[in-house]
Amino acid sequence: MGVTLRAGQESDLPVIEAVAQREQLDNREARPEEYVVAEADGVLIGFGRLLEHPDAWEIACMYVEPGKRRRRIGTQIVEALLALTDAERPVYAVAGVPDFFTALGFAPAEDMPASIKTKADYCRRSFDDVCVVMRLEG
Repeated sequence: MGVTLRAGQESDLPVIEAVAQREQLDNREARPEEYVVAEADGVLIGFGRLLEHPDAWEIACMYVEPGKRRRRIGTQIVEALLALTDAERPVYAVAGVPDFFTALGFAPAEDMPASIKTKADYCRRSFDDVCVVMRLEG
């Protein structure tokens, strides 16, 4: 299975929206250019979303199909998203799977900018999963 990463496209949004609804991911006001998607044999098998805020970058959602996990696809998606950020603003993830982000250099954050606090509050009100704010260290 060869995996290809690419920028999101308008045609990806229906699949992303269906997965986001099923998996309780935040895809409010989604735009294709915010996504990096992973494909195998022309089929979308994962994606990540990067949002730019005035005070921070946010990895807003991450997903890899369950049967494709533990193959570094999620790691590759995060690395591709991080390559789009600048060093002037911190990078956060509001994570339902904090161990995944810990392995990539993120640590739980108690202090956060307003944009990330707003996202964390939304997630805690809206979703059943754990909601941990993580910040990329170093």
